[in-house]
Amino acid sequence: MAIKKLTVGVLLPNSSILPMAKHFSTGLKNGLKELNQELELEIVPEFIGQGSRELAEAAITKLVGFDDADVITGIVSNKVGIDLSEKIANIKRPFIMNNIGEHLPDPEKFNDYMFLNSIHTWQQLWSIGQWGVQTFGKKGMYVSGLYDCGYSFQSMLSAGMESATDGVTMPFAIAPTPNPKETGDIAAVFEHIHIYKPDFILATFCGKEAEIFLTQYVVQGLHKTTPLIGLPFLLEPFTTAEPVEVYTTLSLNRELKQDQLDEVSQVMANPFTQFGFETGLLIAQAVKGQSGKSLQKALAEAAIETARGRVEIAPEFNALQSRVYLVKNTFNGIKGQISRQLIGELETIDIHHEDVQRINSQTSSFWMNPYLGI
Repeated sequence: MAIKKLTVGVLLPNSSILPMAKHFSTGLKNGLKELNQELELEIVPEFIGQGSRELAEAAITKLVGFDDADVITGIVSNKVGIDLSEKIANIKRPFIMNNIGEHLPDPEKFNDYMFLNSIHTWQQLWSIGQWGVQTFGKKGMYVSGLYDCGYSFQSMLSAGMESATDGVTMPFAIAPTPNPKETGDIAAVFEHIHIYKPDFILATFCGKEAEIFLTQYVVQGLHKTTPLIGLPFLLEPFTTAEPVEVYTTLSLNRELKQDQLDEVSQVMANPFTQFGFETGLLIAQAVKGQSGKSLQKALAEAAIETARGRVEIAPEFNALQSRVYLVKNTFNGIKGQISRQLIGELETIDIHHEDVQRINSQTSSFWMNPYLGI
């Protein structure tokens, strides 16, 4: 082994929705634990608030200049990661970003020291947009809370819908949020839903707002008339007299069968623990297999097998291996009692698709923080 001590710097954002920083740290330690017998291991956490570029950059400066970190990882959005690409190239330390893929990555702005571990939600939105039109009709509707809409969700959903046929329409409704410290006025989006009468709804609420939305979706009878599609974060516990059906996606790098669905869904229900675990395993493999190579080069060649399938984090693998599956969740409001049915694998796109290139060339959406980091 080439080194006797390894210092891992970790960028950890705050979240009022779930303890993503704690989950990532737990997973990372579990993935790295096999190195404890091989060398002196130091893990240095740096908290970066809501994950802005300024706080992330300051944390990286401290991790390199004071802690002499050999590798830096953590939860940052693709937008912040790309904005920091020049700094990462200058410090010449491997930088492993982890996120759910709320923003499109831009491979032209990556460099040899940047790595990405993600489930590419932007890719999933394209797939369910296409499937929604093919299955339910041309009138899809996007509804969201204020803090869930400032990403690539809407543009990728629209692109997927347009790939299915001509003449699609996709109005949207954003819940007003007069007080940033309180939940939005979720009832307001239902006024627009009833006026528009869409063929299907894509909702990206999470946390307390997801609970309110699902409750009202049933109370207002929409569960009987209007199919609902959402990210897995929509499946928050809620109170209802009747179960609802919610279609969600599941991104894996391998084939999935119905008898594997519950187990894999439970693993991926907490993606930040999984990201941390995978990142730890990849770092451990790279360190143990260096054989004279730099850590950057060893990470670029590293590959592991997990519940998600084969995971590689070099930029050229971004979304190329991903397979998007559609799951129908019959949900009575109790998380432990979700009945899942695998509908099938959806068509999807990778980072080189013309829709991605077109959207990447446009003005980007505005949120810098990683999704759920609010």
